[in-house]
Amino acid sequence: IVVRRIGGDIQVKHLKESDETYLEHMSHAMGISYLLIVAGTKCLIHSILPPLFEKGVSSKLDDIVALVRRNETTT
Repeated sequence: IVVRRIGGDIQVKHLKESDETYLEHMSHAMGISYLLIVAGTKCLIHSILPPLFEKGVSSKLDDIVALVRRNETTT
């Protein structure tokens, strides 16, 4: 019911393609959002104070990409 109210058939199609429930998808997307916010904050601080977070952002990029691509299949 909630899915139909906020996105209709497009929302349902995306969830089916992702093979996730609404709550699983929301949890996953929020996790990625959190990582991006943290990485962005570190990058902003690093731009002002270069000695801080010298490796804080680049070391997390692979983790973020892996999370985003979790459902992609390799061919």
